[in-house]
Amino acid sequence: MKRLGLFVSVFIVAVFTSLTAQEVVSIAQIQGTGTVSPYVNRQVRTQGVVSFTLFGQDELNGFFLQDTVVDKAASCGIFVYGKADVKQGDWIVLDATVQEYSQRTELNKVENLQVLSQGLAIPYQTVRFPEDFASPADYERYEGMALRIAHPMYIVSNYQVLSDASIELSAKRLRSPTDYNMPGSEEYRRVVDSNRNNRLVLDDGSNTRNPSKNPWLDADGTCRTGQKTDSLLVVVDQSDSRYKVYAVQKPVFYGNERTAAPDEEALGDYELKICGFNLENYFDQSSLQRTRLVAALSAIDADMFGLVEVGGGKKIIDTLIAALNRATKGEPYTYLSWSGHEAVSSYTLNHIVYRPSKVEPYDQYFMLNNVGTTNRKLIQAFRELKHGQKFIFSINHFKAKSGTGTGADADHGDGQGIFNNRRLQEAYAVIDRLKSLKFYYQTERVLIMGDLNAMYMEDPIRAFTNAGYSNQTHRFGENYSYCYDGQVQYLDYSLASPEMEEVVTGATVWHINADEPTFLDYDRDTEKHTEPYRCSDHEPVIVGLSFKDYPDAAGETWQYAGLNLAPNPAGDFAYLYAEMPGRLQIFSVGGIKLTEQSVNAGKNTIDVQSLASGLYILRLMQENGEVRVGKLAVR
Repeated sequence: MKRLGLFVSVFIVAVFTSLTAQEVVSIAQIQGTGTVSPYVNRQVRTQGVVSFTLFGQDELNGFFLQDTVVDKAASCGIFVYGKADVKQGDWIVLDATVQEYSQRTELNKVENLQVLSQGLAIPYQTVRFPEDFASPADYERYEGMALRIAHPMYIVSNYQVLSDASIELSAKRLRSPTDYNMPGSEEYRRVVDSNRNNRLVLDDGSNTRNPSKNPWLDADGTCRTGQKTDSLLVVVDQSDSRYKVYAVQKPVFYGNERTAAPDEEALGDYELKICGFNLENYFDQSSLQRTRLVAALSAIDADMFGLVEVGGGKKIIDTLIAALNRATKGEPYTYLSWSGHEAVSSYTLNHIVYRPSKVEPYDQYFMLNNVGTTNRKLIQAFRELKHGQKFIFSINHFKAKSGTGTGADADHGDGQGIFNNRRLQEAYAVIDRLKSLKFYYQTERVLIMGDLNAMYMEDPIRAFTNAGYSNQTHRFGENYSYCYDGQVQYLDYSLASPEMEEVVTGATVWHINADEPTFLDYDRDTEKHTEPYRCSDHEPVIVGLSFKDYPDAAGETWQYAGLNLAPNPAGDFAYLYAEMPGRLQIFSVGGIKLTEQSVNAGKNTIDVQSLASGLYILRLMQENGEVRVGKLAVR
């Protein structure tokens, strides 16, 4: 390339001697080392290779010109405004006026343009991203230049792929900082800055909104985040304070393609498949939404589903299950119902859908309403029928990070967003209830699933991990279930107790939603696609289980100081096993009777939420006249 530059320079000098004595100003001299050209509003003569043209309809109506001599202090590329009879690879000389337009240094009012040679190679400068773009001054250094990024670049955001035909690229997939760093820590803040700087806007160079020919959409009409290209040839442009690049050659993106079904191999040698899935505010108001969701659910083919954000009315879940049963190739489904479930309601609920041929509910269900009535958490023990073993399934939906939080629920600037305290209290509520339900159901096996609206290192999830629960998708490989602002993250979980983890054979996430562009949402998709892709904004999380090699993990003994009572200490509830009906009295340690209630033969729920933390005396008076006394500690 140095030989080429020398040859062309000698050639141009010879031509200029016969044309004019006007001095040739290099592009680097025109650009200068600041944000404004030292030649602004002056006419100059310059020369270079045409690196890229934008003469199409609604494009920038100009071309980029680049010198073959590299100046390490200033850009050696520049935008020339105005349509001209030039093409890529032409070596030209021209007279023009230097202007600053929307903070872009450019040449305007072109005169005396001559094409002196054709077919030259574009003098790309090789750079690394983001290392060579650490500050706005670095971008300014490359403004107008043709660059080669020879290492892989990933699509991290497709939010404006339809409206502006632009996408964001990065040298790696960006993960939300609190997904793997402590909120508010120095490492968290370092990743915030790193993620902010590790973004490059790739634009089509058009001013058209929603262009009919979009260069970034593939044959399926999508543009998925997580795909990558191995080499990128671009020119750098600036519009106002925004830097972006145009592709000199259309890049080939590959990887992270759509799949027709979840990865079965990732689930291992399972006998039972369970899926947690947020259906994105499903109120059955769109037949297309239902069609897509049913396509996804039937492809997952789970034996149990924990569904989140399903319209509260019984009619809605009935309709969904009927559609699923028509589409499924396996055994039919039913769902766990409860008393007081309205026919139609304005809020969403969590639902447990299951195949009666595989599992059956064991004893009664429990619904936690102590944090919010419209954000309920459903817990039910099941017995898997093949081996007759029990486990507890908890499906949850925690408070979102949207809205306005105050006080403890305000945004404290540590990355956890608003309502973090609310979500933490929800986590504690679930943990405490499960402590008692392990005794009630007499099993230590617990699987917690659902949309917890918190990332992996945030307080609510650490409350679960500190209590002994581990995320199974994390255990079986790095993953994500949601994408926001170009950053992937966990929001949806499969948290298993140690005893449950023994029977987990594998876990996976089916990436059908988070990587897809939002314009494919069922209510925005003009093509009305019926495939499962972008049926929701969350990914389905899937876990495989097998009980064949493990004996039943029974809960701890009920026997406490003469009473069949557990747990002890208790949180919100304790459970009493009575051999026959009777009366239960609760006394303070000073002998003052605080409450009395009737009990039935079998299991009884004792509500201790109104009791302060401390020690209490319990007296059970049975129908046969026998009296049993015990002690209960309340946390």
